[in-house]
Amino acid sequence: MTTQDRLPLRQIETEIEEALRCYPGVARARVRREADGRLVARVLPWDTHSVTADTGVLAELAVMNLAETRFLHDEIFVNEVYLRGGIVLREDAVVFDVGANIGMFSLFVGARCPSARVYAFEPVPEVFAKLVRNVDERGLDVRPFDYGLSDREQDVTFYYYPSISIMSCRHDYINWENEVDLIKLYVENARRNGPPGREEHLATVEALAHKDFEYVECRCRLRRISDVIDEVGAGVIDLLKIDVQRAEYDVLKGIDERHWPLIQQISMEVHDEAGSPTEGRVEQVAKRLADKGFAVKVEIEEVLRDTGRYAVYAVRPGYEHDPRKVVAAAGNGRPVEAGRVAEWLATRLPAERLPDEVVLVEAL
Repeated sequence: MTTQDRLPLRQIETEIEEALRCYPGVARARVRREADGRLVARVLPWDTHSVTADTGVLAELAVMNLAETRFLHDEIFVNEVYLRGGIVLREDAVVFDVGANIGMFSLFVGARCPSARVYAFEPVPEVFAKLVRNVDERGLDVRPFDYGLSDREQDVTFYYYPSISIMSCRHDYINWENEVDLIKLYVENARRNGPPGREEHLATVEALAHKDFEYVECRCRLRRISDVIDEVGAGVIDLLKIDVQRAEYDVLKGIDERHWPLIQQISMEVHDEAGSPTEGRVEQVAKRLADKGFAVKVEIEEVLRDTGRYAVYAVRPGYEHDPRKVVAAAGNGRPVEAGRVAEWLATRLPAERLPDEVVLVEAL
């Protein structure tokens, strides 16, 4: 009698599924015994539109709202918004994920650049708990921090919106009219310029603009990025990703002059909303980054046109000569291959507990 015969079948299936979730590029896996007795592992890759259609993987990731999680997945995995403007991920990259939310970008880094080390910052307790679970379940090299980054050490009140957590922010940076307009314009732009087959998703998003947003007030800690750099001993930051709902300039102000040379690339969302305190912010941010020696690019994503959201990318001249291999760049993602997954799995589990076949699927 083999070990596999002695173990309960579901225990074997679960062990294989947990191992497969740690394979770079795998979003979800299910293992079942077929009628013919074979043990088959079905694997769903991250970087396909099929994940968007698979509510199972979205539910596993989400705090509450599947429409929001679908938006995050498509922006990060499909549209690769943080890898535009010449941004790349090299072997053994050090990444600061500022405004990590549920960890979608950290998951993306783990899928595309498995050797990377990620420091993820999320101040809202309920969202932070989901971030920790999402990265831990996939065995990623991610160190989560339960605070945000700013220009000084302080505790501030955040408004956390359970129905749409990506809009949660400091109470003094709330701009509700803009948030509602953002939802309406996003839906309008997505219907005009986005991929087909998304009407149900867009209708769900559109409905958010016509309801009263419930929020939870919570006290959250903020720290200076330079203090964190000193504490973790980061000798280089290959990519500083910032998405913090109107507080992006505060994050930059928390970098000491002595630490700017450590930062090689910056990918950030910048709010520049007419008639608000953020008006002119893109020019302000671009000038600061240029003054620190970066080559700067500003882009507008079509689905966010006229919403006051801009993507700013900054790369330090000379970074292209870094000897480490470029692992991830926009458009260079390698598809997950069943054979490679099976070979990798054979290095993780005893032979008697391996599936008979690994199959790639578009949904589970």
